[in-house]
Amino acid sequence: MPTIVKKNNSKNLLKFIKEKLSKKELVVLPTETVYGLAGIGTSIISARKIYQLKKRPLNKKLIFHCSNLEMVKKYFHLNNENLILAEQFWPGPLTLILKRKSKKIPFQLTQKENCAVRVPKNIFSQNIINILGKPIVMPSANRFKKLSPINANMVFDQFRETNLLIVDDGKCNIGLESTLIKITNKKLEIIRPGKITIKNILKFLPYIEIFQGKNKKSFSGTSKKHYSPKKKIFLNQRGFKKDSAFINFGKDKRGQFKNLSKISNLNEAAKNLYHFIFLADKNKNYKTISIAPIPEYDLGIAINDRLKRASK
Repeated sequence: MPTIVKKNNSKNLLKFIKEKLSKKELVVLPTETVYGLAGIGTSIISARKIYQLKKRPLNKKLIFHCSNLEMVKKYFHLNNENLILAEQFWPGPLTLILKRKSKKIPFQLTQKENCAVRVPKNIFSQNIINILGKPIVMPSANRFKKLSPINANMVFDQFRETNLLIVDDGKCNIGLESTLIKITNKKLEIIRPGKITIKNILKFLPYIEIFQGKNKKSFSGTSKKHYSPKKKIFLNQRGFKKDSAFINFGKDKRGQFKNLSKISNLNEAAKNLYHFIFLADKNKNYKTISIAPIPEYDLGIAINDRLKRASK
């Protein structure tokens, strides 16, 4: 059974987690996006344990997390447009595809030398990576294609039979996985939408050509079916239906199970999305889950992306 430990900045806890990671063991750490299943990034053994525990295909590459820009530059090539965005949005929910620089990063964890890299905003996880002195690989702490966890209990529910250590830092501030992009020859490919939107990026790269990524199945969040509960999800529903948990957005409606945001705030909706789906999935009074329409702009693009994959 997993052990949940409340986040604290004691030297004992930091040292304990550092030792576990150094021994190529796995731990669950909080980030601002979702909770992550962490292993040391320079070890193929740690990576294999992550793949095995998540039941994740080996072709789905893991995201490297660094504590700061200096660590990124030590292990990966960070320059030009990528550097501009890194300086603006890191630490934060943006993942960049960068070339491997250090041979300490196992080639097997790259896609033709390309790696997904970010700096998380969660201070505790930054501290862990910093005292470790090297990147960690940390995909979301869920089984492959299942709901991403935004609190410690959601992690516990998916890994009941393990002895994982889960660091509990409450509910994630954002609640959706990071924006994942790749820049090549002044062209920016959106592999996975997230909190950092096209509008945000164009403020700093107004000349960049942006296109929607296709067939980039080697990176996180690109499977057609993903983020899925056990119960079937119906999208763009206008109201309550018998035996279906109605997750509303906007003004309260009769018979709703939960409301993502009574004031139609997309940030609030994103923060609540996975948790409310999790609660509906666990509730024995309902056979299916119905979700109200979500506007297709700004963060709504990322929310709808997740919902479309979850409903497959």
